[in-house]
Amino acid sequence: MLHSQRAPHSTCLGCYRLVVKLGFISGLVLFCLGAWIKFGAASFIEVMGSFSGQLLTSIYINMGVGSALCLLGLLGCCGACTHNRCLILLYFAILSVMFIGQMVCTILVLLYKDVVTSMIQAASKESLMTMYMGPAATDPISKAWNSIMTKYKCCGFENSTHDFRRSIFATDTGLLYPKTCCVDMKSPACDGLDTTPSLIHQK
Repeated sequence: MLHSQRAPHSTCLGCYRLVVKLGFISGLVLFCLGAWIKFGAASFIEVMGSFSGQLLTSIYINMGVGSALCLLGLLGCCGACTHNRCLILLYFAILSVMFIGQMVCTILVLLYKDVVTSMIQAASKESLMTMYMGPAATDPISKAWNSIMTKYKCCGFENSTHDFRRSIFATDTGLLYPKTCCVDMKSPACDGLDTTPSLIHQK
């Protein structure tokens, strides 16, 4: 009889510990994802131009939520280890609020995904047209674009020399594309005027 009374309690405690672990792991994943975007994909943030501030804010929010989930997981662990009813109830109350908040954010992202995508594309194109100064430039946006084109072997935003038409770079230099668009930047044919397909990245 005593064993049958303890069994449901042990099962509930096991489920609770599983929820705590999953919450802690998801928080750690969110934090690491935000940190990777912030420090590992910095060039992508730079090319957003005026939109980079909003993107950085969302990254910090992501890292903040991840940190909160990790701390919440520690709170849940303390409640499970000490069998403290107040800590356990507090854990579930905060977790419920955060879960509802995340569901609302997910729904909003899904609803406005196309709007956000078009805003990011527009901001990226605008930075390329109005702020990119060429391979030798040292400003953050030019360096970011050069890094992206060199690393991913592409040319501009839509992978075409057309991306540079009527841009600040083309107006100032009279060239159709920068050297970073070339397959071989040291080639004499990479002069910014020769648009032979084999000369320029086509991916």
